[in-house]
Amino acid sequence: MDSNNSSAGKAARYFASPKNQLGLVLATLVVVVHIAVGIGLFWPVAAAAAYGAGAALAPSRKTKELPAAPTLPTSQVLENALRQTTDRLESAKPPRQVMMQARAFEKASKFVLSEWERLEPTPKHRQTMWNVVNVYYPEVVDTYLDAPQYRDKSAVSVVVDSLTTLTRAAERVQQGILDDNLRAMDSQAQFLRQELGELPGLDDSYHGGSGYDPKA
Repeated sequence: MDSNNSSAGKAARYFASPKNQLGLVLATLVVVVHIAVGIGLFWPVAAAAAYGAGAALAPSRKTKELPAAPTLPTSQVLENALRQTTDRLESAKPPRQVMMQARAFEKASKFVLSEWERLEPTPKHRQTMWNVVNVYYPEVVDTYLDAPQYRDKSAVSVVVDSLTTLTRAAERVQQGILDDNLRAMDSQAQFLRQELGELPGLDDSYHGGSGYDPKA
């Protein structure tokens, strides 16, 4: 039943198509010319040829293009890559110290990715994180897991050293974000001092005020 409905639907779409319509128009013209002036016994062949030519020359219906897949933000792309690589490493059940260092790298990287917009003025830091998370980290993990005896002390020592290097790179970018936050806070405090004078929390020498207890 479904195949019959499908066939009927295809036939209906073809009858309504530009190819069929143009073919019918040309075939009809041949018939009209034959009736008017006569074109001999082969007019059915001429009509069929005209129909075929029309069907061949008519443009097909344009298929609707699918909308482009939404582009993920770079930070999300990196976070996905980070998670996939860590999951791949964890599924191999490496020695504990390997996963500990991988988690340290993951922690620093996630912090940076959560503050991705703050790195807009420093594209070099963004490039560093792209390389570290999306290139070097997968390469380090794949090379380690491809080793026949990746649980041996020598293999563990090498991969932990590599992961430590990646962690330090991510932590340097992280520290840059934190330092920038501190500079912004210090600049804000200086502005408030200029505008409002000495207020609690802006001056370390403040010890007065009702209810103030420096030990609380």
